[in-house]
Amino acid sequence: MITATLSTLQSLPLSSPSHSSSSYSLRHSHGRPFESFENGFRRSSQTHRFDYVDYQETPYRVIERYREMVLIYNNGAFSNLAFAPVLKACSKASALNPGKQIHAQAIKSGLSSDVFVQTSLLAMYSSCGEMETVFNLFDKIPHRNVVTWTAMMDACLRSEQPSRAAVVFCEMQRAGVRPDNFSIVSLLSACARLGALNLGRWVHSFIEKEGLELTVFIGTALVDMYCKCGSIDDALMVFNSMKKKNVQSWNVMLHGLSVHGRGEEALQLFFEMEMDIGIRPNEVTFVGILCGCSHSGLVEEGRFYFDLMWSKYGIEPTVKHYGCMVDLLGRAGLLEEAFKMVMEMPIPPNPVIWGSLLSACRAQNNLGMAERVNQRIIEIHRDSVQGDTSHYVIMSNMYAEAGLNNKMAEARIKIGKKPKGRSWIEIGCDVHEFTVGDVSHSMWLKIKVMLNEIMKKREDHGEEDLQNPHSEKVAVAFGLLSTSSPMPIRIVKNLRICEDCHGVMKLISEVYEREIVLRDCTRFHRFMGGLCSCKDYW
Repeated sequence: MITATLSTLQSLPLSSPSHSSSSYSLRHSHGRPFESFENGFRRSSQTHRFDYVDYQETPYRVIERYREMVLIYNNGAFSNLAFAPVLKACSKASALNPGKQIHAQAIKSGLSSDVFVQTSLLAMYSSCGEMETVFNLFDKIPHRNVVTWTAMMDACLRSEQPSRAAVVFCEMQRAGVRPDNFSIVSLLSACARLGALNLGRWVHSFIEKEGLELTVFIGTALVDMYCKCGSIDDALMVFNSMKKKNVQSWNVMLHGLSVHGRGEEALQLFFEMEMDIGIRPNEVTFVGILCGCSHSGLVEEGRFYFDLMWSKYGIEPTVKHYGCMVDLLGRAGLLEEAFKMVMEMPIPPNPVIWGSLLSACRAQNNLGMAERVNQRIIEIHRDSVQGDTSHYVIMSNMYAEAGLNNKMAEARIKIGKKPKGRSWIEIGCDVHEFTVGDVSHSMWLKIKVMLNEIMKKREDHGEEDLQNPHSEKVAVAFGLLSTSSPMPIRIVKNLRICEDCHGVMKLISEVYEREIVLRDCTRFHRFMGGLCSCKDYW
């Protein structure tokens, strides 16, 4: 759980962002990386010329070029400009060993306390999963400004620790450091990942209170936060109030409508986007459009926009676009057409596409097609050391329903250890995290009583007993205890919600007359009156 530090945010004396030179961030830099390299090596002899290479595209080439420069200017001193580009390259490539070597060179050059080097090191180590090193480095920084605090927040986000990012922001405020636009956007990103709507609204009110301009940068982050926190109407309000929008702004809003099952509105928004002079849809745009068609059952529209990508905009479909089309056709029960599309793809289908088709077979109760698809997935995973085994879960359930107990047993044997499920729920300004088997929450005994009550109601409705409750069930029980109607219960789950938990959410929404908004790794589910917005297909 995020500690009560978040609750104190409203009482902290926040002021508008500082405009001092310390606010400068590496994200402002647009220079050519090898110009930085050459300027970073102070030399008294002739200058060695290096051709420009975009380090964002070829990180290993940048690392190699850096090594060449070290050999050539072995006796020269280094400046901070020599380290920032190559550390960014190490970050992009998750190249830990070269990063450590460059870190050692920075220490040798007396630049380990330079803000450019510090922020680049935090990014590099977090990209390599070395968060203990990140926190040790950060703790040793004597004078932290908004740049280093924001870099620490970004490091937490990069390592999938949004709750820590939010806590870092709180500590930054306690230290008396004023946030800038970058730190505000980082906090909004943490809110989006956690589904922390109340905290996100607080940030929004702070932006308005301080009279900060609703730039494309901040506006898009606000839209993204509201979409991912399940408040799509607030997202639309912010989006419509933005004076300037770029293609990312349109894409974020379009995708938000799509995952909320509002496909018709997404298509209308795309029409408005086409009318906006200077904005040209890209491949991300069409992923959102096709996703909206899929979640709303708009088969003909999906086919139309899939063809429009190339015919009008010259965008070649990627695996993601084909995946959306397979999902769309599968939801409509057009399994043979979906299978044919996968087989005729000009690019090799990945397990995600086959998995989408397998889920469609499950929804349509087509065991024969499911076995064909499952075999394709097995063939893809055959050469991998540790492949995904979720397809065996689907097959096991289908075999069980068909009464094929021997095949069911075989499938279950092959189910490996699944990632640990986690769920988050925001109560007030605190975000509570639940995992399976964790009984450390201060209200666990009351939560257990509520779970037993839910179990009894399931039995009254002729459903099976509640065993080893998944994290979202624990979260919703806590939500029932901590909130009252008409306040929606909002939950974020890191994995796909299972069929059992999905059924429980529908039951709770009906019996307790509560609205439940749950975001899993595939879409939003809005439960009301015993029904779900996904129409039992996800």
